[in-house]
This record gives sequence, structure tokens and C-alpha cells, in this order.
Amino acid sequence: MVLSFLYIGPGMGVGTLILVLLISGIVLLALGYTLWARFKRIFKK
Repeated sequence: MVLSFLYIGPGMGVGTLILVLLISGIVLLALGYTLWARFKRIFKK
């Protein structure tokens, strides 16, 4: 009976995977933009 509550189903796994990929993509884009802005400022001078 307890094990039936632990099953989250296949849809929850796909949603979690998409959420993790989305968050990691946002973090990578923010890091890339920060580095790009710093290099742009350095080479502008």
C-alpha cells in the first residue's frame, strides 16, 4: 500500500527533466551573458 504512493508516473519524470533542462539553460545563458558583457567592456577600452 505504501509503495503505490511512491510512484509518480512517467509524466512527472518528463516534466522534471524539462524543468531541469530549462533551469540549467537559463543559468548557462546568464553566465554567458555576464562573461560576454565583461569581455566587451574590457576590449572597448
